[in-house]
Amino acid sequence: MSIGTKVLNFYSYNKCKIEEDTIKKIDKTEFIKLIEENKLPLYRLAKSIVKNEHDVQDVVNEAIVKAYENLERLKSRESFKSWLMRILVNECYTLLNRKKKIKLEENMAVYNICYKESDSYELMCEIEKLKLEFRTVLILFYYEDMSIKSISEVLSISQGTVKSRLSRAKAKLKTILEESEGGI
Repeated sequence: MSIGTKVLNFYSYNKCKIEEDTIKKIDKTEFIKLIEENKLPLYRLAKSIVKNEHDVQDVVNEAIVKAYENLERLKSRESFKSWLMRILVNECYTLLNRKKKIKLEENMAVYNICYKESDSYELMCEIEKLKLEFRTVLILFYYEDMSIKSISEVLSISQGTVKSRLSRAKAKLKTILEESEGGI
């Protein structure tokens, strides 16, 4: 084995070891803290996809459990939110595939609780009228302040598709708002 190969192997081993050590430092307490910080974004995203409050709680809880069980797969602390959102999206889609049919108007009362005090309640009601693919990108981009790149990773679609859906969602939302009673 040449010296260059030995150095490369040593570097690769140590790099993996350092990354493993960094990730392993996310202990139970820190994991709970990170979950608490992301509780509202998780709820909003799940609610935008599955609608039903009971199902929202189920998919959020299942995503948290899966994240904890697979914490060693997390590549970096910085990507925790995107990684967790990706797990949640997968759980939501799994649930939707099992149910096959979700009613569009189901459990709008939950938004009364979350957005009653906010001017954005009416806007959220209008966003609910959009197709799932448009709703999801709007919520991730505007409510969760995620970048185009992060959204593309979370939804497993290209950045161009995210931009296209975002543009189309805004156009459709504008039309809906104009058709509603004077807009918001």
